[in-house]
Amino acid sequence: MSRYQVVGIGGTVLFLSLVCASPACAYLDPGAGSMIVQVVIAAIAAVSVSIGVFWKRLKSLFGRGDEDDPGDK
Repeated sequence: MSRYQVVGIGGTVLFLSLVCASPACAYLDPGAGSMIVQVVIAAIAAVSVSIGVFWKRLKSLFGRGDEDDPGDK
């Protein structure tokens, strides 16, 4: 199964689950709101750490990693 087929099937499942969803009548208390804020902060931290760990690989991906930069030493 190719990557495009997996993305197509996943997109179809996501679309159908959003279209066929019924109302939940749920209550979001302040604890749930603070948990959502924590998830957003954790996601930002995870992206920042990932960029920091793979910085040289990202620079070489965009063509700037091969130069001998005197600031790296």
